[in-house]
Amino acid sequence: TFKLTGQKIFITSGDHDLTENIIHLVIARVSDSPKGTKGISLFLVPKFIVKDDGSIGTRNGISTGSIESKMGIKGSATCVLNFDSAVGYMIGPKNKGLSSMFTMMNLERIVVGIQGLGISEIAYQNSLNYAKERKQGNANNSKPSDAADFIIEHADIRKSLLNMKSIIEGERALCFWLSQQTEVSLHHSDEKIRQEASDLVSLITPVVKALFTDMGMEITSDAMQIYGGYGYTKDQGIEQLYRDNRITPIYEGTNSVQAIDLVFRKLVNKNGDIIDKYISLIKKDILIKEEKINPFVEKLNKNIEILFKFTNWIKEKMKSSKDDVSAACNDYLKVLGLVATAHAWVKVLEVSFKDYENNKKFYEEKIQTANFFFNRVLPRIESYYLTATSGSKYIMDFKFN
Repeated sequence: TFKLTGQKIFITSGDHDLTENIIHLVIARVSDSPKGTKGISLFLVPKFIVKDDGSIGTRNGISTGSIESKMGIKGSATCVLNFDSAVGYMIGPKNKGLSSMFTMMNLERIVVGIQGLGISEIAYQNSLNYAKERKQGNANNSKPSDAADFIIEHADIRKSLLNMKSIIEGERALCFWLSQQTEVSLHHSDEKIRQEASDLVSLITPVVKALFTDMGMEITSDAMQIYGGYGYTKDQGIEQLYRDNRITPIYEGTNSVQAIDLVFRKLVNKNGDIIDKYISLIKKDILIKEEKINPFVEKLNKNIEILFKFTNWIKEKMKSSKDDVSAACNDYLKVLGLVATAHAWVKVLEVSFKDYENNKKFYEEKIQTANFFFNRVLPRIESYYLTATSGSKYIMDFKFN
C-alpha cells in the first residue's frame, strides 16, 4: 500500500456518481525508483476506500481540479484529477508499470481506430442520403435547360462518396482479420502459432489506430464538403462528427507516436523480422486461382514491392540517419496500412466472385467498390514512398525564426 501525491490530466469521465465507486489506474514513481521509464510503477487507486468486508468506506484523497473545455466529445467529462496522499495499491512488479499499462493501451488503440471507423460510417451514410436529396446544378449528361440534378449525379460527389465507402469497407474487413488474429493469439493450442499471431496483432495495432483515424478525418471532412454551407452549420450534425472525430488521431498516443512505435519497435522484435513475415503471409494468401481477381492481385503485388523497398530503405537508414527514418515514419505507416487494407479487400473479392450468383446485386457492389479502391486509393502508396525516401536533410537544416 502506498500514498500517492500528484496529478492526472485528460481523464475521461474522471469523476461521476453513476457508480458507487471509481477505480483509477495510475502510473507513478516510488521515491527510491530510478529516473525515466524504468522507474514507473502501476497502482490501483479507488475513489472510496473499500473496507475488508467489501463495503464502501471513507473517501480517498482524490479530487477533481477542473473539467476541460473541448472542441468535441462534449458528452465525455474530461477531468484534471488531484491526488493528495491518496491510498493506492501497486499492481504487478515495482518499476514495471509501463509494460503493464501498455497491455491495456494496445487494446485501447484498436478501439480508438474502430471509433474512427464508426464515425466515418456515420458521416458516409448521412452524406450519401443528403446527396440523393439535394439538387444543385446540371450533371454532364444533362441539358442546360433541364431542371437541377441531384448532386449524387455529379462526378466529383460520386468520387467523394466512393472514396469514403471503399476505405470504410476495406478497413472493416481488416478489422475482422485483426480480430481473427487476436483470437488465434489467445486460444490456439500451438504456442508457436499463438506467438506468430500475437506478433501480427502487435504490428497492425498502430496501423489500425493511426490509419483509421487519419482516414476518419478525411472522410468526415469530405462529408461536410458534400453538404456545402449547410455542413458548416450545426443544423445537420456533420460538423459535430468532424469535431468528435478530431480527438481520435490524438488520444491513446498520437498518430505520429504510433508511426514511430511501428517503425522503431514493431518491424523487428525478439522473434525476428515481423514485417518480412507479414509480407510473405500476404503474398501466400493472395495466390488465388481466380482469373477475375488477377487485375486486383497484380495491383496489390506492385504495391507490396514498394512496401518491400521502403522497408529495406528504413532498415538501411536506421544505421546511418535516424532523422531520415523519423521523417518517414508516418508515410511508412500509411503504406503498410494501405497494403493491409488492399489485402483485406482481396479476401472480400475472393468471396464476392465465388458466391456471386447467390446475391448478384450485393457482390457486384462489393466488386465495384473494390475497383475504386484499387484504382483511386491504393496508388497513394507511390507518392508516400517517394516523399519519404527524399530524406530529411532539407527538413532538419531549415532555420525557424
